[in-house]
Amino acid sequence: MVERWIKPLGIGWIEQQVIDAIEAWEQAFGMRLPDDYRNFMTRYNGGRVYPLIFTHTAREPGGAPDKTEHFVDPIDDWEGVVARRAELADRLPYGTLVIGSDPGLIEIILSLRPHDHGHVYSWVRNFGGNWSSPDNDYLCLQAASFREFIEGLSENSDRDGYGYWEMQPGQPEAFRLEA
Repeated sequence: MVERWIKPLGIGWIEQQVIDAIEAWEQAFGMRLPDDYRNFMTRYNGGRVYPLIFTHTAREPGGAPDKTEHFVDPIDDWEGVVARRAELADRLPYGTLVIGSDPGLIEIILSLRPHDHGHVYSWVRNFGGNWSSPDNDYLCLQAASFREFIEGLSENSDRDGYGYWEMQPGQPEAFRLEA
């Protein structure tokens, strides 16, 4: 089994405030976070995970899929999740949340929809059309659950992910990530 690590964002983890904020959001929107993601957030409130490499497969019109490696940077704290959902509004499918990103234009999306509840996708940030417009209708499935997504993150032989993770801001101390 691969050891997994996490560095807190900002000043660290504040459990009760996050629990209260999540419960208030769930009640206001009538949606429930998947248990694995909810547990991660109420324990860590986001963070910088390691290993951190995932593969996004871009949809190429009329061609073969284009697989590229990306770094998770970071898993957002709850305040960031709520702010990004408001910012992106109708550019994302209803019932999804942006829970993280890569250093570029790839967002990590969590579904709260009944037919794929808990699935994690990657999405190329779209600055234009509403969701389901011809230029904005593709999510790349990453995993059937948040836990599966985290467990599927990897490292390459050059340890590029570790080098990137180590230089990122956050608390100097990293903790072993508990599932």
